Amino acid sequence: MLASMHKLCNNMHMALKYVLLTLLNRERSTGYEIVKSFESAVGYFWNASHQQVYRELSKLTDSELVKFAPVAQGDKPDKKVYRITTMGKRELRKWIDEPIAESPGKDLLLVKLLNLNTANADSLIMELDRIAELAVQRLEVYQSIEQMHYKPARVRKLALEELSLYLALRKGIMSVEMHLVWLDEARQSILKALD
Repeated sequence: MLASMHKLCNNMHMALKYVLLTLLNRERSTGYEIVKSFESAVGYFWNASHQQVYRELSKLTDSELVKFAPVAQGDKPDKKVYRITTMGKRELRKWIDEPIAESPGKDLLLVKLLNLNTANADSLIMELDRIAELAVQRLEVYQSIEQMHYKPARVRKLALEELSLYLALRKGIMSVEMHLVWLDEARQSILKALD
């Protein structure tokens, strides 16, 4: 158990490394700007805390995959603007060329459903409804982003770098739509079983 937890943590660390290298490969950024990107665009498919980002930036700097330049800010402490190095670009390219290792999903809702019985069915139906409500809200956000920024005529002309963001958004939309279908199916199945 402990070994599998260590492996999972190590995989999360490795993945964050490549998320940061990807962001810095797109543009130079301060740690603050990177954290903000986790709160907005990148946050739709990857989460990392402020501490995780800065800790990983320090490791990437130590391993010479990124460098930073201090920028004076008057009466504030200097800020660090990070950029990917040539070695960092090679590391990122090597990672891109490797197949992605399958990572087992963790779904606490499925764990709750494994405990389904007549005594807790109503509670689990309420949980399914709550999760569906949150999913509908997330879907509305994704769809509004798509409508605002990705009209069909514009999508056909996207550069590859922009196309990648659109494809990530489409995956988010489709994933939430399928999740909603499954939540409804699970709810209806439980109700039928209770009849």
